[in-house]
Parts: sequence; C-alpha cells; structure tokens
Amino acid sequence: MAEAADPLRWQSLEDRKHCGQNLYYQLYRQTMEHLPGDAHRFCDPELPAPRRKELIRLLRGLDDDFSCQRLQILFAFSVPSPEALQLISDLGLPLVSAGAGTGYWEFLLQNRGVDVVAFDENSIYPQEMRYIEMLTSGPAILDQYPDRALLLAWPDAEESSLFSLDCLSYYRGDTILHVGELLGETFSSNPWGQSTSRDFQLALADDFCCVRRLGLPHWPGHRDSLSIWKRKNPQPVLCDGAHFHYVDISLSGAIDS
Repeated sequence: MAEAADPLRWQSLEDRKHCGQNLYYQLYRQTMEHLPGDAHRFCDPELPAPRRKELIRLLRGLDDDFSCQRLQILFAFSVPSPEALQLISDLGLPLVSAGAGTGYWEFLLQNRGVDVVAFDENSIYPQEMRYIEMLTSGPAILDQYPDRALLLAWPDAEESSLFSLDCLSYYRGDTILHVGELLGETFSSNPWGQSTSRDFQLALADDFCCVRRLGLPHWPGHRDSLSIWKRKNPQPVLCDGAHFHYVDISLSGAIDS
C-alpha cells in the first residue's frame, strides 16, 4: 500500500490526527482497491460457506490493520468524503453533534473552520480514542442549542435505541444533518437501516423535509449517505386543492439546482 497507509504511521491517536486532513478517506480508497472482487458477496447465500467465512474475516477481522471494521472503530462508521465535508462547510452553520463517538467527522469539520459542539451520552470510546474534546451529556442538552444545526452520524447502535428520537424531541433548530443509512437504502434485514431507528425516521419526516442527499463512500454491506433536512412550517397552506408546507431552502448548497 501507499506510504500514507503504512500502519506504523497511524497506530496512535496523535499519529492519525497529524497524518493528513482526511486519513480515513485515504485508507478507505486504498483498502477498497485491494479487496477481492467478490468482497460484497460476504452475505450471498449462493456463495460457498467457506468463501463467505473468508470474506467476513477479511472485512471484520480486528487483527488486520486494514479491515473495514477495525478502521470503523478507529475513525467512524461512515467515511467522510471531501465532497461531504465541503457541503457541510458551505452551509455556514455552527453544529451540535449528538452521539459523536470518536469525534472524527467533527475533527475534520473543525479543521475546516466549522464551529462544532459535540457530546455523547455513554460513549464506548475512551478519551484516548477521541479526536476532539466533547461534552458528556444526553439529548436534553440540545435544548440549549436552538441556533445550531444538528449532526447525527450513526447515533443509534440498534433499532431499539431511543437516542436519536430523544434528540429530535429536544432539538429546537431548523436544520438536521443525517449521516448513515435511511429507509430502503440499506443491505440490512432492517429496512430502516443500521443508523437510526424507524420511529426516528418517521418523526423526522413528519416535521422536516429532505432538501439534499449526497452518497458517501461505503464499505461492503453499507449504503451510507449525507442528507440535509430542513424544518417544515407547521402550518400547511391550501394551494389549488393541495396542502403544502413551506420549507426554507435558501441556505447556500442546501438543495440541488
């Protein structure tokens, strides 16, 4: 692999922080180039079981410095592409990130000059794995940040989690950035994906409208995207026989032309 991906150069957190602006994206591209062509078939029942076991070990083996799962643990579940980081930066909004995990996305955004406040409730990541300082708090803290856009990047560990739904109930702002999978955009047996719960996604669609969606680099078995949601005006207006909600989409880069 290329020099930037030498495991001896990014074993420690400080090495990873100082090894380029977006080391994870570099490692993702190099790792994907070296995966076998049938890597995406790790869950294909028509593939012989021994081969599926080989692929699962290749993708999820924690003893391999370049396995997908090991890189996800060290960085983030979703890979931040330069286009996604630029899109968020171009919004010109301060952010509050809920369930920030390692804080890698937030670290890259701060390096681009974005004002980010991050918090996590009971993070599985110890301090020595975090790229930024973050608050220890639950969703109720969002009541204090109505002027910030809310960033939710894989906040729910499982479908039964209430974290994302609780964040939505406390958030008073107008803009939500969702990173991960959404309804139908997943290879998981759960049609709502692996990132946020069904109840959250239904509640999100009730009060917010998706105004921009950008596909993200994704590991085999994932279908990640960055989507931007704007709050609907709660009062629908009757227009020529149909009711419409007004949605403010005037922010730079917030919607495709």
